[in-house]
Amino acid sequence: MDAAGSRIHEPVADSAVTAAAQYEKWCRLLDDRAETGEVRRRTGRRNDPVRSAVARRAVLARSRGACENPTCGGRPADVTDAGEPILEVDHIMDLAKGGPDHPSRMAALCPNCHAVKTRGRSRETLRATLLEAALAAHLRMRGVADG
Repeated sequence: MDAAGSRIHEPVADSAVTAAAQYEKWCRLLDDRAETGEVRRRTGRRNDPVRSAVARRAVLARSRGACENPTCGGRPADVTDAGEPILEVDHIMDLAKGGPDHPSRMAALCPNCHAVKTRGRSRETLRATLLEAALAAHLRMRGVADG
């Protein structure tokens, strides 16, 4: 963020020198904020949709601990403190934008696949792939033949 609190949208540095300069600039901004004692807080009320815990559990059960992106390598190498796979349940079509809160339109994704689906250049292509895969997995789990 800049001094006015706006988000900084700069491309990722393509050289170590540029990366160091960006890093230094951002650290100075944070140091200045720390010296003034400035603490930024959100104001207002949030109106986020409530996500279904049942739908989340259904997707995790369906995934059996593996990333549901068909182009992914599969299982995250590590687990959480509770021994659960490190998977993020994602609404393929954003819930906040009217997407359904239903397992047929949700996928369990490893952190890398989730980042690509959310911020990657290929996110629209991945969304289409995930919609198809989630629906197929949903139908298989419900005992409905593909087709």
